[in-house]
Amino acid sequence: MTNRKEKLSPAQILVSLDSAQDSKLTGRLYSGFYRKVYNFNSETELLLAMDRLCDSMQFPQASFKSRSFESKYSKTFVRKVENFMESEIDTALQQDRATFLVHIKFRQNASWQGSITWVEKEKTKNFRSALEMLKLMDEARHPAVKEVVDWEETT
Repeated sequence: MTNRKEKLSPAQILVSLDSAQDSKLTGRLYSGFYRKVYNFNSETELLLAMDRLCDSMQFPQASFKSRSFESKYSKTFVRKVENFMESEIDTALQQDRATFLVHIKFRQNASWQGSITWVEKEKTKNFRSALEMLKLMDEARHPAVKEVVDWEETT
C-alpha cells in the first residue's frame, strides 16, 4: 500500500500507531467502509472500536452474542468518529509509525481470525485471535524486545 495508490476496501481497517512512548498502543483507526477515522488511546479502545465497527457493518457476522455486565436499561456513551480523506492515509503511511492493514475474516470462538499486514515492511501474517493480533503489532513496535514474565521466586 505504500507504493500503490489504492483505496481501502470496505472490509479493511487501517491501524496507524503513534511512536512508542510508553507501553500502551495509541493511534488512529481508519475504516474503509465508513471512510472515517477513530482516535484510540489504549488497546482496549482499539479492540472495542474494531469490534463495534464489525457490528455496525454486520461483517464478518459474529458467531455468538456478547455477554455483558450492563443492565437492560444502561446509559450509552457515544464517541463520534471524524471524516478522513485519502491524503490523511498517505500522511500516516509516510510518518515514522507502525501501520497495519487488518482484514478480519471471521468472528468465531469469542475472538477474531484474519490477516494483518505490516505496511512498512510489507509482511503479512494470519492471526487466530485479537490477542495474537495485538502481539504482532507490539512485536512490530519493539522488534528487538522479547518480554518474559518470570513467575518463580528469586531470593
